[in-house]
Amino acid sequence: MRKWTVGALGAAVVLAGCTPLSPGLGPTSASPPSSLSPSVTGAEPSSSPVPEPELPQRFPIDGPLVDNADLVVDALHAVAAGLPVLKLDITRDQATLTALRPDRSVVSYRWTEDEITAVDSDIQYLEQATFDPADFPLQSVARMFDIADLRGVRGELVLQIVEYREGQVLMTITSRPESTTVFFRADGTAVAQLGYTSVADLTAGLGEVVGDATEAFAVGFNDTRGYWADLPDEPGVILNRSRLAGLPVFETRRGETPAVGTFDPQQIDPATLAKVIAQFQTDPAQQCDVQIDRSTERSGAVVRVGCGGEVHYTDLEGRDMTRLIEG
Repeated sequence: MRKWTVGALGAAVVLAGCTPLSPGLGPTSASPPSSLSPSVTGAEPSSSPVPEPELPQRFPIDGPLVDNADLVVDALHAVAAGLPVLKLDITRDQATLTALRPDRSVVSYRWTEDEITAVDSDIQYLEQATFDPADFPLQSVARMFDIADLRGVRGELVLQIVEYREGQVLMTITSRPESTTVFFRADGTAVAQLGYTSVADLTAGLGEVVGDATEAFAVGFNDTRGYWADLPDEPGVILNRSRLAGLPVFETRRGETPAVGTFDPQQIDPATLAKVIAQFQTDPAQQCDVQIDRSTERSGAVVRVGCGGEVHYTDLEGRDMTRLIEG
């Protein structure tokens, strides 16, 4: 039987892809959220932001902003005295940085037309995660804009770094007006849009949610919920990792003591699952709901495959167990 080990996403909205070994997946370490948030800052700066009477300040650049975004943001952060940053927006002609003061108020600065000015902000601090923009690949903004354009983002492109969900700081490119959103890792690569039938997509999706785990209560995927895994955490707590379509992996925890036993998710073979799905589909475009667990109380994990209202069961090697389980 093939085994695979998965791995880590490279970091923020930051995951690194899984590379198949022969015969499984390449081992890496998975910690999706940290890969999505290169760092969370909290240190207080040693000086105060530049006061408004001393602004605007000239900061000319040689070429387009997208080719000099790292320099411009460095300058904005310096004007903000290195305060922890709550939000960063970059378009083709301006960059806006909003930072958190020690008294929990916010201050915003904008670069446009070779000048840095103070601007009003409607952002309120509600315990959002902060970050250091130096942790993100801002020297690659032009390339990321090109990728977003190829992915169908239309309108005025906006690269944004901000807390996205539950303390995770993510980097995205969207548009004004908003069309679609592309998430990027901390190395500047885009988070892939995954399907739920091909070996490559199953390998990547399952790899990202399973990570290095050798115990799982359940693992599954469908086109509504995406890829997901329920993993043991501390006693009485389940760690859920989910990866939907073009979104990065998210982690949540819930208090629960499962009634089912665990199994080793490294025994799951994406190629076998792809064959099983194809076997039970009535049409290659049909989406199926797949869940792997020990709820049938067999000696090992069982794969439940629901396609078009029909439910089938197999073992991890793809052998049909439907009659055996349904009696």
